Amino acid sequence: MQPIILYDIPCKFPKKKWAPNPSKTRFCLGYKGLPYEVIWVEFCDIAATMKGIGASPTAGQRYTLPVIKDPNTDSVVSDSHAIAKYLDETYPDKPLMPHGTHVLIGTFETLFVNTVLMPSVKLLAVRTLEIQNDISREMFIESRLKMFRETRWEDMAPEGKAQEMWATLKKGLGVVDGWYQKSGGRWIMGDTFSFADIAVASWTMVWWNAVLNEQECQELHALHEGRWARLLADVNTECNTDLGSFEEDGSSL
Repeated sequence: MQPIILYDIPCKFPKKKWAPNPSKTRFCLGYKGLPYEVIWVEFCDIAATMKGIGASPTAGQRYTLPVIKDPNTDSVVSDSHAIAKYLDETYPDKPLMPHGTHVLIGTFETLFVNTVLMPSVKLLAVRTLEIQNDISREMFIESRLKMFRETRWEDMAPEGKAQEMWATLKKGLGVVDGWYQKSGGRWIMGDTFSFADIAVASWTMVWWNAVLNEQECQELHALHEGRWARLLADVNTECNTDLGSFEEDGSSL
């Protein structure tokens, strides 16, 4: 089998794996034991590069990552959820989405994003800018100002609002912790591991561990009796991966 090509986004720490959506695909490929190679694409080059390989735009007709190119089937697939569905259909061993659950799992991720991420997304965007390579900073700022309908970067998360957003983020995580408590197992579907758990680990731990400061990361890891650090460790074990350590830096990769 030829390696699948995964397109991912770099940052100022060499080879650091930080982006939440491409991380979902890394977990998926690891879980299925599929060989893959990574092509790093700067944020400012995503649209041109994806058009060049024939990738489809995603939500809002924007070109985003991850995208995979599978030389075994001559397929190019955009969007992490669509990629997981494609991998299940093409390589059905060890399903990421148990039969009949892909709509449910997609709805779950949307609810998770609306509950936890959206109220605090401007703070997370500001922190994410800090790890972008210089060549991509201007494009990142421009795209996020447009996305969030702001005119000045300074207005995205000023100190007072930033503290409120951080508190709101933790409150949202408390809601999701309640969902997990009711599941009857260590996964959101009880004893059944799925793409839903991969999505939560990618959003909360891989991304946030890369962009939050050390004190915030330590607080995050201690929340809800260590729920989120434990979830990351469990997902890494299931997927034979090693993503998301907040102690990780460029020199360790």
